[in-house]
Amino acid sequence: MESTESIKRARSPSPKAESKDGVLSSKVEQAEEGQPPAKKAHVDPTASAPSDTPISGVNVSVDVDPEEAMFNAMSSENGEDKKKKTWGRGQGYGNGGKGKGKEREKKGPDAVKYDRRPNDWTPREKKEGEETEARLPKRRCALLVGYCGTGYHGMQIQTHGSETIEGDVFAALVKAGAISADNANDHRKSDVQRAARTDAGVHAAGNCISLKMIVEPPLREGYNTLAEYVNSILPAQIRMWGFVRTVKSFNARTAADSRIYEYLLPSYCLLPPGRDDPLGKRLDKSSPGWRDLLGKEAVDFVDAAPSFEPEGEEEGGKVNPKNRGEFERRRAFRVDSKTLERFRELIAQYKGTHNFHNFTVGKPFNDRTVKRFMIKLEVKDPQVYGEIEWISVMIHGQSFMLHQIRKMISMAMLACRTASPPSLIPETFGPKRIHVPKAPPLGLLLEAPQFGVYNTRITSKANGLQEDRDPVDFGLYAEQMRDFKVKWIYEKLRQEELEAHVFHKWMRQMDCTMSNGLAFLNTQGTIPPEADLSKGAKEARRAAAAAQAKEGGAGGEGEGEGEKDIADEEIESEDEEVDMEEVKRGEWEG
Repeated sequence: MESTESIKRARSPSPKAESKDGVLSSKVEQAEEGQPPAKKAHVDPTASAPSDTPISGVNVSVDVDPEEAMFNAMSSENGEDKKKKTWGRGQGYGNGGKGKGKEREKKGPDAVKYDRRPNDWTPREKKEGEETEARLPKRRCALLVGYCGTGYHGMQIQTHGSETIEGDVFAALVKAGAISADNANDHRKSDVQRAARTDAGVHAAGNCISLKMIVEPPLREGYNTLAEYVNSILPAQIRMWGFVRTVKSFNARTAADSRIYEYLLPSYCLLPPGRDDPLGKRLDKSSPGWRDLLGKEAVDFVDAAPSFEPEGEEEGGKVNPKNRGEFERRRAFRVDSKTLERFRELIAQYKGTHNFHNFTVGKPFNDRTVKRFMIKLEVKDPQVYGEIEWISVMIHGQSFMLHQIRKMISMAMLACRTASPPSLIPETFGPKRIHVPKAPPLGLLLEAPQFGVYNTRITSKANGLQEDRDPVDFGLYAEQMRDFKVKWIYEKLRQEELEAHVFHKWMRQMDCTMSNGLAFLNTQGTIPPEADLSKGAKEARRAAAAAQAKEGGAGGEGEGEGEKDIADEEIESEDEEVDMEEVKRGEWEG
C-alpha cells in the first residue's frame, strides 16, 4: 500500500507553466485570443490530490480508490502534523478570541502547540500527626462592621503587611473558624470586597464586607453568636455588628447604591483669618470691606487674639507656648447664627449632579466619572463635646471619589471664613482647574452604606429570585452604633484635637499661604486667571512672563520664568500619595 503520510494540497499552477500534456494553461490561451482570463482552478487534480469533481480547462481523469481515500483522511486527523486546538474562544490562547497570542504567530514546524494549562494547585501540606478537619460549607455573606480608623492605614486589606481594618477583621475570622485554614493565607480565596474603601485615619460607624465564610463554625464555650466570638478577638476600636447571608452574586462595593458620610469640624474653623495673616492681607487687596460681610462676633473674637508666633522645629512636634494659649482660647468660641447660616448656604450648593473634577485627584474636566450625584446634605445644629463645640455635616451621595468629601468641606469652610459668596461653589464645577486643599481626615466618618435596591430585590423576589435572604440593614444595630460613635469616634476625635491641634494647624496653614492657589477666595465669587491651573491658563501665564522678561531687558531676564506655583506642588504631592490606577478604577473614596 502507498505511504500513509498526510496528503497536502498542491500549489496552484503558474499562468506560464505547462500542463503535463504540453499544452499551455487556459488562462494564457484566453489572453492570446483577447478574452479575459478565466478564474484559475483552486486545485489541480493529480494523483496525489484526487478528486471526482470535473474542473473546467483541465482534461485529466484520475481514478480514486475509496478505501485509500478514507484511510488518508483518518491518517490526516490523527497525524502528528495536525495542530492542536486552543482552549477558550477564538484563536488566541486564553484571550477570549480577541486576537492571536504572541506565540501563536509562529509558523512552521517550530510553532508552539498549546494544550490546556495544567492545574498547578496543590493542597496544603499536613503536619505530622495533624488530623484532617471536616470541611464545613462556605456561604456568601455581608459582614457589618464599625471602626475607629486612628492608627490604621485605611480599610482595605493589603498584601505588603500594612495594618488595616480589613486585615484585622479577616485575621479574627480565621481565629474564630469562620475562614478555613486552607484559605487563611490568601483573602482572595474568600473573595473579600468592601462597600467603601476608606482612607487612612477615616472612621466608620458602619461599613459592609462581602465574602465567602463558614456561617456556623464551632464556638467556644460562653459565646452565643459568631459576632460575640469575633469581637472577643478584635481590638476594641473595631466591632462586628453582625452578618446576613446574601445571594451568590452579592458584591458589597457594587451592591451599595449610596453612602452616607458625616464630617465633624470644630466651630472655630469658621473664624476668619487675622488681619496680619497673608490670606487676610490678600483679601484686603482683592475684596476691600470683606470683613463687613462676616458676623461681628467672629470678627471681634479674632481681632482680640494676639499675633501668632512662627512655629519652629521643636522636639516632639510641640506647639509654641504662645500659640498654645490662643488655641485654648478658641475652644471657647461658639458660632453665631449668621456664620452658621452662611455655612449652610454654601453646603447646599453641592446638592444634585455636578462635575466634581476639582474635588479629587488625577481626573480631568471631561472625564465622565467625575459627575456625581449628591442626594441630601444637612448641617446640624452645633453640639458641645467636652470643651469644644462641633458642627456635624451629613452628606448622602450616590458615590464619592478619592478626597471628594474632604475637599467639599474644605471649600465650604474656606469660603465661609473669607466671605466668599455661595455662587463660588458652582464656579468650581466648570472647566477651570483649581487647587482645593483637603480638610483633615480626623473629622470624616462613614455613617453607613445603603443597599436600597438590593433589599427591594430580595424582599420582592424580583427577577426570578428564589432564595430567601434577609436585607442588609444597619438599622438593626442603631443603638450599638450610636454608643460606639460616642465612645470611640467622637471622644477620640475630641481627644486628638486637644492633644495634636489638628484643625488649628490646618487653619494656620491656610492663613499663611503665600501662593496664588487660593486667589479664588474673594467676594466676587469668581476664579481669577492666577488661580486657574488648567493647561491653557498656565501656558498663557508663562508666555506673559516671558514677554515681560524680554521687555525688562537683562535686569529682568528670566523673572517669572521657570517658577512653579506652590499649588502645583501640592497637587502633585497628592497624586503621589495613591495608586493612580486604583483612582481610575474608583476604588478609593472619601
